[in-house]
Amino acid sequence: MNRISATLLVVTVVCSGCFQHYFRTNTQTSVDEATLKLLQNSNKYFIVHFDANRVFGLNDVSVSGDKLEASLVVLPDEHNEYINPKTDKANSIYKRDKGTALLEVHLYTTNTLGNTSSLSLPISSIDRIDVYTFDKKRTRASSIMSGIGIAAMAASLALAVSAGAATSGF
Repeated sequence: MNRISATLLVVTVVCSGCFQHYFRTNTQTSVDEATLKLLQNSNKYFIVHFDANRVFGLNDVSVSGDKLEASLVVLPDEHNEYINPKTDKANSIYKRDKGTALLEVHLYTTNTLGNTSSLSLPISSIDRIDVYTFDKKRTRASSIMSGIGIAAMAASLALAVSAGAATSGF
């Protein structure tokens, strides 16, 4: 493998992780009726986690008094990708998934799942809520570092090509 091939391989590997997008979970350990109504009015997609193996989407969400009521549905594929985020730091997200994932609100409860078609959940039983938001700062830093990396790789490639041309007598 010559220098140019090696440099192109390195460029390909490095650029495959470039320009990533990130989101934060904004985790809270409690929620109130007003916050849930605000999220509902913002057309967020609610997902409820009973445990690691029982996660459902919620349709027809209504919040009234101290209860959240909804129809339970099998979680659609487009909402399956980011159900186990890191809560203490930014999470990477594919650009194509931003429109879907950033609408998600994840509710966590230790309540047992009774009926698998409808949900009537006391708001006080929600132990955690994650509201995904775009992490502009981390995404911008990734873009800047990616640009610097690509410029450095381009400079290395130019040096490798000129060194190759100089040793071959051109």
